[in-house]
Amino acid sequence: MSIEYKDFENAEEIWFWFCNSVTARIGGIRVRFGGYNKYIRKCEISDISRIIKELNMRGLITNRHLRVMSRWGMIGTPPYYDCRAKRSEIRLWEEGVLAFDKSLKQKGILQ
Repeated sequence: MSIEYKDFENAEEIWFWFCNSVTARIGGIRVRFGGYNKYIRKCEISDISRIIKELNMRGLITNRHLRVMSRWGMIGTPPYYDCRAKRSEIRLWEEGVLAFDKSLKQKGILQ
């Protein structure tokens, strides 16, 4: 019996999945391999966490990027879809997601 994984479409989808999974874990939901929802994914929450820490240590994503990405990740929508977002938040979001995307592709999580 082989396991079929559901691929992510882009880095933003992975980021929202990661934020939802972390929120679920904090809320007491047991997060099994691949996430808390019905799909089995190629990576675990800890894989994404390591990627983020690595990007931050290398200076490719700053703490400002992470604050913006976390805020909008918890809201569940990119800032460019929300009229309340500041231009600086949109810029930081796009820079952060671009760096995240490159790293995910290098690791083989995203194609």
